Amino acid sequence: MIDDPHQLSQAVSRRHFLRLAAVTGGGLALAVSLPSLAAPAEGAAPTPGTPPAPGVAPAGRSIRPPSAFLQIAENDEITVITPAVEMGQGGHTAMPMIILEELGGDWRRVTVKDAAAAAVYNNPLSGTQMTVGSFSVRGWYMDLRKVGAAAREMLVQAAALEWQVPTTECSAAQSVITHRPSGRTVSYGRVAARAATLDVPQQPVLKETASFALIGASPARLDVPAKVDGGACYGIDTVLPGMLYGAVKTCPSFGGKLKSFDAAAAAGVRGYHSTVALPDGVITLADKYWQARKALDKVTVDYDPGPLAALDSARVSALLRAGFDEPGVVARQDGDARAALAGAARVIEAVYEVPYLAHACMEPMNCTARVDAQGGEVWCSTQAPQAAQKAAAAVLNCPPERVTVHSTYLGGGFGRRGEADFVTQAVAAARAASRPVKLIWSREEDIQHDFYRPAAAIRFRAGLDAQGKLTALESNMVTASAPNFGPRPGAPLYTVGVVDTNYALPNFLVTGVNKDIGIRFGFWRSVSHSHNPFMLESFIDEVAHGVGQDPYRFRRALLQHPRGARQLKVLDLVAEKAGWERPPPGRHLGISAFEAYGSFIGTVVELSAVNKAITVHRVVTAVDCGVAVHPDNITAQLEGGMVYGLTAALRGEITIDKGAVMQSNFNNYPMLKLAEMPRFECHVVPSAQAPGGIGEPGTAPIAPALANAIFAATGTRARTLPLSKLDFTYAAVRTS
Repeated sequence: MIDDPHQLSQAVSRRHFLRLAAVTGGGLALAVSLPSLAAPAEGAAPTPGTPPAPGVAPAGRSIRPPSAFLQIAENDEITVITPAVEMGQGGHTAMPMIILEELGGDWRRVTVKDAAAAAVYNNPLSGTQMTVGSFSVRGWYMDLRKVGAAAREMLVQAAALEWQVPTTECSAAQSVITHRPSGRTVSYGRVAARAATLDVPQQPVLKETASFALIGASPARLDVPAKVDGGACYGIDTVLPGMLYGAVKTCPSFGGKLKSFDAAAAAGVRGYHSTVALPDGVITLADKYWQARKALDKVTVDYDPGPLAALDSARVSALLRAGFDEPGVVARQDGDARAALAGAARVIEAVYEVPYLAHACMEPMNCTARVDAQGGEVWCSTQAPQAAQKAAAAVLNCPPERVTVHSTYLGGGFGRRGEADFVTQAVAAARAASRPVKLIWSREEDIQHDFYRPAAAIRFRAGLDAQGKLTALESNMVTASAPNFGPRPGAPLYTVGVVDTNYALPNFLVTGVNKDIGIRFGFWRSVSHSHNPFMLESFIDEVAHGVGQDPYRFRRALLQHPRGARQLKVLDLVAEKAGWERPPPGRHLGISAFEAYGSFIGTVVELSAVNKAITVHRVVTAVDCGVAVHPDNITAQLEGGMVYGLTAALRGEITIDKGAVMQSNFNNYPMLKLAEMPRFECHVVPSAQAPGGIGEPGTAPIAPALANAIFAATGTRARTLPLSKLDFTYAAVRTS
């Protein structure tokens, strides 16, 4: 088997498949020329966008060198090298399913390997080698289908040549080729070597969606057995001979630097090796991790707190709200919203605000590094192998290709592991110690030195006519540092979830202001959809109640146009399944629905309330995500996303004082517990549309649906999160 993808690279022309013979066993390895987006600038983040139509390459894509995605050995074992890492979202199952559907391979003979850090694995949709943004299935769907289809045609041709029969008389399924007239059969592995000598079909014939056998089924996930029996290897599980363990602490305040340190007292700790200085802190190294932690406690550190030493949460909020009156970027302008507002029979205005959030992955940040004269190796749970590779290379002052990245399972990613700061630290420590180092962050370091979901605020103004019809909407959006790129010119990413609404608004103005406060920010599960739909869908609900209309039917009226058809279908389905028209006695319902990451999703929360004590009885979600590759996994992802979003809505808040994060562990940044999980129902709309995202959208609809249900029950409108700030208490009722 070929382990180094660089050995396989060679130049090809656009839309051509290449064949590559496997080194071991005379098997077959296939690759596809990827018509990917042009490589982004150094350090640039991915640019979300709309997936191309199936089989159509977006304009402006450049040709990538190929590498193997599929290997078939003589013993019929099938190895899929997947460009999507596995962090619980099912990438190690969905990617092989797409290939195997067209290949006609035996699902029981599949194993999966993570792709190496290489540009060939840049996602065709995002242009980066990152497992982010719900780009995996929708980005790779057509290319991986072509890989499987090309392999199937080559294997059939090889068998037909061996039997000296027409290929039209042969069929392939379950890794077996059958000559229908004679009944002769041969396994894929037996003809793989001969297939590797054939020309690769440039336009392999793909299956019709209606004939899918694997896509749309829900086979057992390939990562589950190892996770059940303990065989799964996460970054934190890496052990190398002669390895030291590292513990780190850095300046508490944002932008602070290390002035000096004294490690004399640490020398008395058993197993202590050394202390390594970082620009903003120190790492202690020892034979065992707890020895390193004990030594770290004894190192005296003096910091320069930096320019944000006086910053607090009140100041952040004031800066956000001051941005409402700044001109900002015009992200969308339909009609003349301000003129329509001036002439409206009634104007409803409200301000919504959300705080910073941490990712709080179950597996803390960690990286194991080994350095030699030529370069180095890193073992880490990363969503971005190339980012890890470049970070290590920058420390070692060597070309990136001289750093090998070993991707492992991720104990949660949520966007945090798209960063590589922990890789930089581990490599610096390994270089200083001249020994392999496994660096493990404490939970406190993890919570207090995250790349945070930015705080944000929106001021809405809605104009209504005398009949209560929404005629104008103005949205002034302000964020505390967020990416300025976006899905279309003039619409920064931080406006998504509002700027791209499917509601029919004849006069619609969206402006955005990005305030660089200095707190480092990053992608958090569902990115801008983690908060913008909470604010928009809550305000739409507020307007509906303000004019005395049913919130569900008010939304229906805004979706009576072709572009709103799929969203309307989801809205109707979730309302039907939740029993919107006839809620149980004493129960109150809240609803939200919108488009996110190429999917359409809606949620209804059913709850009861006594004063400010709320009990959530049921959460119902419906989704139209196009082709449902693995329906059971879709349900699991939406349930997991709901838990993540519900936790944030109830309790999630990072507060700042004297330039530092006040939260430190799960005692003051609490997670939702298993006993607090409400009953969850998921309904997937059958669809033949191109796949949309699933990993990201599930987080978004729970907060607005919950807030809207609380208003229905209590008359209190939650315009800020978390709900704990408003003195709401929470419980859930689970019923079988």
